Amino acid sequence: MGMSNTARMRIRSVSSRMKVALVAAALALLFASNTRACSLAVGYFYQVTALKGQVVGTHTHIALLPRWLRQSIPRKHAKLKLYDYEQPWDDTSVVKTVETDDQGNFDFGPLKIGHYMLRIDDNDIFDVEVKDLPRTTESVTIDVSPIQPDCTGGHEFIVRTK
Repeated sequence: MGMSNTARMRIRSVSSRMKVALVAAALALLFASNTRACSLAVGYFYQVTALKGQVVGTHTHIALLPRWLRQSIPRKHAKLKLYDYEQPWDDTSVVKTVETDDQGNFDFGPLKIGHYMLRIDDNDIFDVEVKDLPRTTESVTIDVSPIQPDCTGGHEFIVRTK
């Protein structure tokens, strides 16, 4: 007693579905095993003589968006808070607060020499040291785009000097 053609087709169909499911599961495991959490350098202070410039970046993960395009998108009306650098962090030690304009530009004006923590839109944090340097800071560009799972992409603090 042999199998009917319909039964053979169902077995082949299930077999094909199983193969697709196994390939999909294997690919998911492959990509999941290569992802890792990014850790940002603790205790690294971006050194500047002034804190003024532009906040740029996207709000979402766009894996293939090139850096130059990501950094051409201004963050309009982002709220920047500058805190005295303290460990443990104290959110009551606000030194100054500014908001970016329609082009993402900001300027904290004159600041005392010292260590600060810059917080942007209550999300991104950058440790900054204002100090006397051989070359003065012309501007900074702060890319607050999300960091990709492969640790590339946003969260950049770029200092331009004169």
